[in-house]
Amino acid sequence: MSLPGCPDKCGDVSIPYPFGVGDRCAAVGLNPYFNITCDDAARPPVPKLGDPGMQAEVIDITLERGEVRMNGFISYVCYTSNTSSTNATGQFVVGGTQLRVSPSRNQLTVIGCSTLGLTGGAYSGPGGRSEPDDDVYYATGCYTYCGSLNSTGADGAPCAGTGCCQVPITADLASVGARFPSNWVSSSWRFNPCFYAMIAEVGWYSFRRSHLVGVLGIVNDSNIMRRVPVVLDWAVRDGWCPATAEEKARRKYACVSGNSHCVNSSNGMGYTCSCLQGYEGNPYLEDGCQESKSNKNKFKFSSTALTS
Repeated sequence: MSLPGCPDKCGDVSIPYPFGVGDRCAAVGLNPYFNITCDDAARPPVPKLGDPGMQAEVIDITLERGEVRMNGFISYVCYTSNTSSTNATGQFVVGGTQLRVSPSRNQLTVIGCSTLGLTGGAYSGPGGRSEPDDDVYYATGCYTYCGSLNSTGADGAPCAGTGCCQVPITADLASVGARFPSNWVSSSWRFNPCFYAMIAEVGWYSFRRSHLVGVLGIVNDSNIMRRVPVVLDWAVRDGWCPATAEEKARRKYACVSGNSHCVNSSNGMGYTCSCLQGYEGNPYLEDGCQESKSNKNKFKFSSTALTS
């Protein structure tokens, strides 16, 4: 449900308020990153979020879970000898916005033989609104090993360290990316010249031996290159749920529907809004939470039973 008079979709993706297409339709007073750019040059049109030149495609937005799914990046390094390599590193930078990479919905995936993949990020600043503090940094990673392509797991096998590995990430990161250690050279470059690392949604990646074959062999898998989903948590980041009416007024309380309530964020300071039990809709709009059909039918059934 969008702001009245505003488009509720960009292409095939619904854009619920507080997000919106353009400043007039988005709650930019809560955060300018709620402003969605609709790329009409694409067919169908594609919603994008972020600063100009660094925008990522939005896959979907949910009010109930306070999540936005976006296309991510694959980091890779390819070797043609023990010393010669090319690489590309992708990173989500969400410092100063309402967004945090979800620790429960994403993980680091590393693909390759005899390689170490890392993820690192900066924790958010005080109150979750400032730029990240470079002195407060987080890093983790995992190592994969396989003596040959035939010794890897079968297609669809779990990423348990043979051909690929996976590890969770932590909460409240204002920036996060996937990379490889500098000056790292793998002994398997002759049969597996390229290694890959990515932050992606849990359960999304499925291992294939073909991903290890040739230079940028993973490019041949159109499902990988077309979409690497990353789930971000969004919230109103100006503090926890207001405790008093005065605090609500002072902070421009976002839960404006009379049938809504406030929920503290589990990923950095902030809160989201939710409709009360038995109601559904958009809690960020006046009268946005309406009694659900199932609740109305339940009431009608109870009334009928009482009068029988």
